Amino acid sequence: MARSLLLGLLLCAAPAVAADDGYDFPFADANLATILGTPTAQEFPLVKHIPLKLLDLTIFPERKYPEIFWYNEQLRCSLVAQKGKAPLIFVIAGTGAGFNSDKMLALQSIFYRAGFHVVNISSPTHANFVAAASTTSAPGIFRDDARDLYRVMQKVMEEIKDDVEVSEFYLTGYSLGGAQAAFVSLLDEEEKAFNFAKVLMINPPVSLYTSATLFDRMIEEDVPGGSAGLGLFLRGAFNRLAEAYKQGDFVKFDHEFLFNIVRSSPNPPQEKNMRALIGLSFRISAMNMIFATDLMSESGYVVPKGLNLDNNDNLDSYMKTLTYIPFTGYLDELLLPISQKTDPQITRQKIIDGVNIASIEGYLRKATKIGCLTNVDDIILDPGQIDYLRDVFGERGKFYPRGGHCGNINHLPVAEYMTAFFKRP
Repeated sequence: MARSLLLGLLLCAAPAVAADDGYDFPFADANLATILGTPTAQEFPLVKHIPLKLLDLTIFPERKYPEIFWYNEQLRCSLVAQKGKAPLIFVIAGTGAGFNSDKMLALQSIFYRAGFHVVNISSPTHANFVAAASTTSAPGIFRDDARDLYRVMQKVMEEIKDDVEVSEFYLTGYSLGGAQAAFVSLLDEEEKAFNFAKVLMINPPVSLYTSATLFDRMIEEDVPGGSAGLGLFLRGAFNRLAEAYKQGDFVKFDHEFLFNIVRSSPNPPQEKNMRALIGLSFRISAMNMIFATDLMSESGYVVPKGLNLDNNDNLDSYMKTLTYIPFTGYLDELLLPISQKTDPQITRQKIIDGVNIASIEGYLRKATKIGCLTNVDDIILDPGQIDYLRDVFGERGKFYPRGGHCGNINHLPVAEYMTAFFKRP
């Protein structure tokens, strides 16, 4: 009810947008589209009763965990299986998102309705993946993340081989997961465990570094100094985040966590605050990742070395510290030094270059099985990057005029395009 009221207020205030070729996504403002997503009346009809099976995978049986991560020894994924033989599609979550985040549940339902077996996998930047499935516990290098994802996918097939009959394999992911899907596909060209028939990148970044610094800039430039409203919200958010770690129940503490609170508010966000909200929401995702990386690598970046946190420890001071750490802080203070332990030749610039899809541009240009779906107004892209994607993918690219960053992911025409992409010969 509250979300419907908020949508009504915003739709009244938003400029009218004419439908073009059946594409009637209502929000012309990219920030508003990113926050609110698709109005319920325009969503793809989701499956209400879905045969969901939760998977708990042990990836590194010898790995030691801090006491506060007692619930992270196994990676949690999900399977939705058809009754008979069907294609199986792996879905990779976006930045900081779990396998059961809102967008992942929407994609799961969309592809299940289309007749596919569906396996949802959390982002390598999600704390559960960092702890249970990341080789280095420091995500952010696409080729390393791809190997970790590929290992998880193979483990999934070992677990479900008696439950599903697979005709062929597909792969997709949204946001960061969209870029990682391309790197997994490239790895599969060499390993051939799946021989993916089709791969769809949904709202991918061109450069992770560029996109992440865009979010950091939203905080630096758009969070009102001393705003009582934001300050009050953040105090409540950090308290909930700290409590979630103690209870082992933070699987949905991604950027959608903040968006869902805003959607349920009776007061629509002011235009000047929307960029601030988006930047803060992705900072929450980064907080989860950095905290998990710091603990698992025993780096001492936020939590002192040798301190074994448990469920009785007060985490407030750590959570508050994490809010001030930009992506560049993670890159310089955690990802780079951890990576140099195994590869002394790696540099900061090599990491930045490696998280740009241009590093595999030759493969993307010639791999006809790979498509790209995004929005012209995607807020994670710099000017010129849409033109770059058009050039690389050509007719394999689908570019909607509006939708912000993943705001239209379950919009009816978009969902229909995604299913048609995988179904066509």
